[in-house]
Amino acid sequence: MRFPHSEVTCSSHLPAESFQAEPALGFRGWCTPEFLSNLTADACIGAFSRYSPQAAERQLAALLRVASLPYGRVLVAHSGRRLVAFLTFHPPEADSRWAALPAGRILELGGIEVARGLRGRGVARRLMDLAFSTADFDAVIVYAQALTWCWDLEGSGLGQEGYREMMLRLFGAHGFTSYITDEPNIRYDRANILLARVGPVVPETLRQQFQAMLIKRRA
Repeated sequence: MRFPHSEVTCSSHLPAESFQAEPALGFRGWCTPEFLSNLTADACIGAFSRYSPQAAERQLAALLRVASLPYGRVLVAHSGRRLVAFLTFHPPEADSRWAALPAGRILELGGIEVARGLRGRGVARRLMDLAFSTADFDAVIVYAQALTWCWDLEGSGLGQEGYREMMLRLFGAHGFTSYITDEPNIRYDRANILLARVGPVVPETLRQQFQAMLIKRRA
C-alpha cells in the first residue's frame, strides 16, 4: 500500500502518537534505485526544501540519483512502503576541494533526516549505527557539512546552539571529529561545522592530504 503524501500536510508539531499504529520500522543498509522507486516519501520528509509543496517527492528523487552514483549509498528507515528516514553517502561534488582526493576514498555524508513525528526515537542513531557497524568505511574518509540553512529548528523545537550540540553528539558517537576549515560553505555561518571520520585503516598519506586541504589560504 502506498501513502500519497500529496494529500497530507506536515505540521511542525505533529504528535508522535500519530505513528503508534504504524507497522514496525524496517531498516535497510543498501538501497538500490529499484527498491527506492517502490517507496513513497512521508509528507514530513523535506527539510532540505523547507517542506515546500512536493518537497518529499523531490527528496525521494534525489535519493534515487544518489543510489545510482558510483560509490553512492542510501540507507533508509521505512514503515511498510513509506520512507520515514534516510542517510546518504556520495562522492564529493566536482567543484569541491575534496574531489581532488582519490575516488572512493573520500565520501560526503550528504544528508540525514527523520520525518517529523518520529524524531526523538533514536531513528537517526540507528541509521548511523547501521552504516558504521561494519568495515565498509574503514578505509574511507567520510565528511559531513553541518550547515545551519538546512536545520529544522522549528520542527525540532531547538535553538541554533541546541541543534548544533545535537549534531555534534550524534556524529561524535560514530567517530566524527569537527575540523577548522576555510571552506566557504562552512565559513558562511559561524555555527556551521565540518565533521569528518577518518577510518581506522585510512593510509597516513591520505589523512595528511585531507588535513592539508582544510585550509587553502594560509598566511
